[in-house]
Amino acid sequence: MFSWCCCSLAKPDYCVASLVRMLHLNSEPNSTDSSYAATESKSNGAGVPIWKVLVFDSFCRDVVSTVLRVNDLRDNGVTVHMLLESQRSSISDVPAVYFVQPTTENIKRIVDDIVRDLYELYYVNFSTSLPRTLLEDFAVQTTASGTSHQIAQVYDQYLNFLCPEENMFSLHFPNTFEAIHNPSMTDTAMGALIDRIVTALFSVLLTLKTIPTICAPRGNAAEMVATRLDTKLREHIMNSRHNLFADSAEDIVTQSRRPVLVLLDRDLDLSSMLTHSWTYQALIHDLYDIQLNQVSIVQDDGSGRISKRSYDINTNDAFWESNAMLPFPEVAINIDDASNAFKREADEITRMGGVKSLDEVGDLNMGASTKQLQRAITTLPELTARKANIDMHMNIATSLLEMIKERQLDVLFQMEEQLGRQTKASILEAINDPEKKNPQDKLRLFALYMLANDGLRPGDIEECEAALKLAGCDLASLEYIRKLRSLNKMNASITSPALGTGTSAGPSGDLLGKFSSISNRLAGFTDSSSLGSIFSNVRNLLPSRKQLPVTCLVESAMGNRANAGGLGAGLRSAAGGSSSTAARMFEDFVHFDPKQARRGNLAGSNANALRGSLAADGAAQEAIVFVVGGGNYVEYQNLMEFAQRSTPRKHIVYGSTDIVNASSFLAQLSRLNETS
Repeated sequence: MFSWCCCSLAKPDYCVASLVRMLHLNSEPNSTDSSYAATESKSNGAGVPIWKVLVFDSFCRDVVSTVLRVNDLRDNGVTVHMLLESQRSSISDVPAVYFVQPTTENIKRIVDDIVRDLYELYYVNFSTSLPRTLLEDFAVQTTASGTSHQIAQVYDQYLNFLCPEENMFSLHFPNTFEAIHNPSMTDTAMGALIDRIVTALFSVLLTLKTIPTICAPRGNAAEMVATRLDTKLREHIMNSRHNLFADSAEDIVTQSRRPVLVLLDRDLDLSSMLTHSWTYQALIHDLYDIQLNQVSIVQDDGSGRISKRSYDINTNDAFWESNAMLPFPEVAINIDDASNAFKREADEITRMGGVKSLDEVGDLNMGASTKQLQRAITTLPELTARKANIDMHMNIATSLLEMIKERQLDVLFQMEEQLGRQTKASILEAINDPEKKNPQDKLRLFALYMLANDGLRPGDIEECEAALKLAGCDLASLEYIRKLRSLNKMNASITSPALGTGTSAGPSGDLLGKFSSISNRLAGFTDSSSLGSIFSNVRNLLPSRKQLPVTCLVESAMGNRANAGGLGAGLRSAAGGSSSTAARMFEDFVHFDPKQARRGNLAGSNANALRGSLAADGAAQEAIVFVVGGGNYVEYQNLMEFAQRSTPRKHIVYGSTDIVNASSFLAQLSRLNETS
């Protein structure tokens, strides 16, 4: 009979490492741990990959495609990848790796494949823990059909989440904010959704090999998740014969320096979901959406023909890694620098080879020296890859620039950065401006203004809404924001002060100096084919380094947990008091420690005892932040900036039920307004 195991890894690129290990039949790459690998190594030689078929369901396909591309699969021995529910032909002489969710339907399809003898051996991997009842059902079906001997492995991978970035994860649960706030949502359905979130978070923690302390605000979905996750972790630690966290002592943190898991509700800050961004990654996500690390851009070639191009964002892309969080004007400069550097190197190679372009390197001048020819030939693949990468970023940046100019996003961004200085007159002027052609941009601007100003008179709101209607805006999402704001008393939250003020990362002179440098560089663009030719009339802005509400709460959770009497004492408070407000909110959070014998919320003296026990080790240096209801790259980047400028540098992992841009979030709000 087949064996059942569980598997997880704790590495910086934990998702990639776990997937690669799975593709190598749950052995380390190039190892011969499995019997199949040992047999193949004898006939093919060590180091030769075992060619195999990968079969996954749609969810697990998304998990894989977020971090691995077709060439990555091929490098790890996968010749064919197919959906489980698709019609598949028999390939009887190769093994098959299955990666699916543990459902009754998927198990039935796998058994059908085995009965039909589609593949040689079956390595079955479930995205999360396979319930005992389904495991027994799987065993009964394969035993009854006499095919159990063909199942080589059954593994629980605990990979039911996506990793678009090294320090970012998504549960890939779309429209969660809408589901949670839908008045027709039954208690049973809500419980099932919370359980799905808890199961996925358990997988994240297991993959990270850490058991954190847990905190969450009271009264909403985050508290429900915190309570059930504490129970699940506690039961696993206390009752499991095989504690999967047992070997975690030397992984991300030691047992004496445990991270804090901060669970938050999206209701705490709607503004961050609506704001316009000015950094490269967040701007791409806002305008074109980033789905499974792929960007699709629709372009008009000028003759009326519409074309759609898709680009894969590789997490190993050095340019993306160093520029994703930079302000867009800096990225434009860096793309131009990279393009010019490439041209110089390409010219040098073609000069040595005696050809006019890289495309003619095959016709190298044989009269050149052997050393020069060897250098030209060995450099060609690297230069070709660099050219493709530069062309991709050049095309994306060009499309972004055209969109910025068309929608005047630089003007809107500047207004939102100075939202505290805006008046009803300036907002109305922007709404009525015919040069700002996108109605949704105007709606977002007014929604942010309304959220940041609790004292707006009803007459002013009605006047602005009338202008929005004339501009072609659908006010359904705005109406729901007003309902939700009134219901949750959002005027008492940290949303407004956090938007109106911020904690600067450095003196203003440094920002002005960088601004001047960027302006001078952009003004120096003279080549009509460069980005500078279309950067004209676009404002060269740098975003202020203010802390968003989520970051303020995380700072309270990490830096001041031990101060039971006054959590705001050591905060670097902004002028508007957003950090101190966050500290006051944090004092009312529920707290759990799954490792403590006492069960339930550590309220009152127990919570103080937990904080006191952590005080000896100083402020927390590790945190996992999870937002129930959706997150975005704006919050992710804000948290990463906070972690990088902290002393000592902190490590923060950010996750949410789904990564959502402003358009998708507004669509959820509109649908909720219809049902509320």
